[in-house]
Amino acid sequence: MDVYEYAEPVTAKGLVFMDTPGYDPMAVTGQIAGGANLLCFTTGRGSAFGAKPTPCLKLSTNNALWQRQRDDMDLNCGTIVDGEETIEQVGERIYQRIIELASGHRSRSEELGYGSQEFVPWIMNSIM
Repeated sequence: MDVYEYAEPVTAKGLVFMDTPGYDPMAVTGQIAGGANLLCFTTGRGSAFGAKPTPCLKLSTNNALWQRQRDDMDLNCGTIVDGEETIEQVGERIYQRIIELASGHRSRSEELGYGSQEFVPWIMNSIM
């Protein structure tokens, strides 16, 4: 498995890692700069994030968040923790939604117009 520096163009196929800061907008900006053309973004706290020009599939990690912010999220994955679905079942739902987005369907962040303010390149210093 390959590991890439921040914003380094990704040339490998399959799953790779990129060294990014923990601040979501900076991390995603680096991934897009590296060539990501679709993002799967997990949140347990409710980050209603978007990243133009790349579709961002927002995955809720718990049912409580899904109940609070279902209008901002694309899929609820909290059903795994609550025993309502298996990892395989949720994985299949995620896969099908990725295919839909890659085929031109819009993500929730695209429908809601999120993503214009989230382009934040990493400046190599302290982040406050």
